[in-house]
Amino acid sequence: MERIVFINQWASHLTKDIINAFADNYDDIALIAGKISETGNPLNKKVKVTRIVKYNKKSILSRQITWILATFQTIILINLKYRKYHVFFTSNPPTLAFVPKFCRNKYSIQILDIYPDALVSGGFISKNSWINKLWIKRNKKYLTGAMNVFTLTEGMAVTLSQYCKPDKIKVIAQWPSSTGFNKIEKRNNKFIQENSLEKYFIVMYSGNIGLGHHVDILVQTAKMLKDQKEILFVIIGEGWNKPLVEKLIKEYELDNCLLLPYQSENMFKHSIQAADIGVVSVSKELASLCVPIKTYNLINNEVPLLCITEGESELAVLVSKYNIGKCFAPDQISEISNYIMSLKSDKEINLRFKQNLKTCSEDFTPKNAFLYVNGFNE
Repeated sequence: MERIVFINQWASHLTKDIINAFADNYDDIALIAGKISETGNPLNKKVKVTRIVKYNKKSILSRQITWILATFQTIILINLKYRKYHVFFTSNPPTLAFVPKFCRNKYSIQILDIYPDALVSGGFISKNSWINKLWIKRNKKYLTGAMNVFTLTEGMAVTLSQYCKPDKIKVIAQWPSSTGFNKIEKRNNKFIQENSLEKYFIVMYSGNIGLGHHVDILVQTAKMLKDQKEILFVIIGEGWNKPLVEKLIKEYELDNCLLLPYQSENMFKHSIQAADIGVVSVSKELASLCVPIKTYNLINNEVPLLCITEGESELAVLVSKYNIGKCFAPDQISEISNYIMSLKSDKEINLRFKQNLKTCSEDFTPKNAFLYVNGFNE
């Protein structure tokens, strides 16, 4: 029976569920990780864990340093401790793509983010730079040499097909960190109580306030709905664009916006259920590739979606397929405002969305982890 070692610098609930699924079918399972998330299901106790440096995202430099250190540690560990294991790489850190040059193990790959494409689209490196050209060349060997290539969306599969044959790529959708909807009534919701939000219809964005996340569009919408005193825009998170969001709220003198830092893991289930509308956004560059993980958390908690996206969008495909919200371009502020007003006033639309969300959530559960086992070719 094959021995398998998984590598993920930041092992999320997805990684844990996948490992647990393999642990049910294989006797010798190991994990190399910098940090293991506390959210979701616990890791099977029979999994052997070896630690590497944690991912540090405080700055671009700290990210690069921890990527490189984790990659060197992985090379050493595979050659000294896991030489006879099938290696299951993730794209975290993305520099793991260079590890097979230094070991002879059979390997599989789970692509969570596509590099160097993500670095180019984010403006971190030039399309014509030597590092981009080197990485592209390496990716072709890396993916072609893999026994299995797994990814999250059809759009990602199309992009990855530039590096290997399309029929090698298996698409398996994500799922939220917790499943099963345990309703918290608003009168018992700690997030609502601690922030005195009992009287409001809450439009919530929670996550990274990055350059491509269109959170400033939400502030523009709040400006348009400034006179609707029962509607409150709650923005939770950190990121490069947070100073702009703070500036706009102050400049427009908006008292219908509440800006908060990331909430604790214990508070998360309360904050997400405080939302009457959950906002999800994705940049134009990534729209055809990914569906943000927060989408699945909102779906699981039956929160209707307000999506801000552009072009050929995987998010729009999902929302349209299940009819669980609406998608808008960043310049459709009037349409976004009307959508918020309609959900606030029309209980029938709200109920319809919630029923659809319940049906939709059944397709995105930890059961999807066993699809990795079924698709794994030794």
